[in-house]
Amino acid sequence: MIEYLNSLFSHITPAAAYALLTVSAFVENTFPPIPGDTVTVIGAYLVSSGKLDFWGVYFSTTAGSSAGFFAMYLLGLRYGRSFLRTKMGKRLFDESRVRKVEIWFSRYGLWVIAANRFLSGTRSVVSVFAGLFHLKWPIVLLLSTVSALIWNGVLIYGGYQLGVNWTVLTGIISEYNKVVLAITVLIIIFVIYKKLKKRSLKKKEIIQSK
Repeated sequence: MIEYLNSLFSHITPAAAYALLTVSAFVENTFPPIPGDTVTVIGAYLVSSGKLDFWGVYFSTTAGSSAGFFAMYLLGLRYGRSFLRTKMGKRLFDESRVRKVEIWFSRYGLWVIAANRFLSGTRSVVSVFAGLFHLKWPIVLLLSTVSALIWNGVLIYGGYQLGVNWTVLTGIISEYNKVVLAITVLIIIFVIYKKLKKRSLKKKEIIQSK
């Protein structure tokens, strides 16, 4: 892998390398399975090997991350409401559920956007919901950019320090993502359990009142 990267980036200009990192970071936000974070760490290795500049990698990956997040925000803003009115949208999200999510998002949405880069697997969802519920675009763009600056800064610095051992960091990221995903699933299960329990208690009260 190291030899391949050295060979690849030896045959393209720095401008092309930065463009590749920008596109990768953009795609990672619009197509979550693409390992954009891994490419960011690879960019850090290229910094440590002297092939790319630290600030070039930092700002190119951040620009791509922010642009990708904002593109999904615009998608939610433009098509979110119309999707909810379709048969599939109504089946997935009834009006009362959407209203509850909207109230929750109006309270905590900005905090979620600020932390979106640290919430693996939810970045695209967060951006779409931000557009769906019409959060102000300057704030969304600002917070998503700050989040990307911090996250990419951590990754690039870590990859730069590890040098040829940058794959260690990708392993750490993989484990971190698993933990975040597990916590997210547990929270969802807990919320569902609370709702079902509340519904069950209401049914018992109705039966007892009869």
